[in-house]
Amino acid sequence: MSRPEIISTEPAHERWWTLAGVQVFDVMSVIEQLLREGRVVHIGTDAQKSSRRMEFVTVACVLDPGKGGRVFYTRRFERKEMTLFDKLSTETWLSLELALKMNSEFDLEPEQKRIWVHVDANPDTRYDSSNYVQQLAGMVAGSGFPVLVKPDAWCASHVADFAVKNKHHRLQAAHPF
Repeated sequence: MSRPEIISTEPAHERWWTLAGVQVFDVMSVIEQLLREGRVVHIGTDAQKSSRRMEFVTVACVLDPGKGGRVFYTRRFERKEMTLFDKLSTETWLSLELALKMNSEFDLEPEQKRIWVHVDANPDTRYDSSNYVQQLAGMVAGSGFPVLVKPDAWCASHVADFAVKNKHHRLQAAHPF
């Protein structure tokens, strides 16, 4: 399987944000420190088609058991027309690319690099994405990362979906501080 072509209107330097709308300038250092403190990072990507383009949102959720967690996200834009396989492949590549970057750049002991990748595909044959689950999950597992698929892939199917649909902005507008 070849890497999907990434066409982005963003500069080479990705911009990362929290769901509260705060820009995070060095997300890799923040996540590395959280992993050093024993946290687990879950990575997932979801996409939404607009009238002009396809928008992909990749999220990194860092859990703090019993206390919640932190969410960081970035956006990329692609050409509008793509098949379901192209969309799911791109989502998976973007998540895997971030996991691989974290794995190679973080100066942590192997047991501290607790990075999970979530794939937004469902093995239930009632869904078209079921045709691609084994291939996409295999790509992640073959790269050395634990993988979750729907219905357990909450980072992709809920958190990234929440961000790509801008629901966090609607909540902030409805409940200003």
